[in-house]
Amino acid sequence: MTSPHDNPQLRWEVSVEAKPAAPGSATVSVVARNALAPNLAFDMVVDWHPGAEAADVEGRALVILSLLAKELAAECERVAQSRFNEG
Repeated sequence: MTSPHDNPQLRWEVSVEAKPAAPGSATVSVVARNALAPNLAFDMVVDWHPGAEAADVEGRALVILSLLAKELAAECERVAQSRFNEG
């Protein structure tokens, strides 16, 4: 069985940068690209707890993004299957 990681069109390059925002939060800028989506960029706001380093905040944002992407992928698959079943 092949993995999506074996397909170069599905392999992502991701960069992330956290900047302080309102007290206790950060704006995390995410830039991603692959062969099918050459430029995907957005900002997300996450908590920035006292004492946390930028790398901690960036890592937390990426974990949140990973969970959201998994949920979105599952919902897209469910909706697509429903549409295919409808003909």
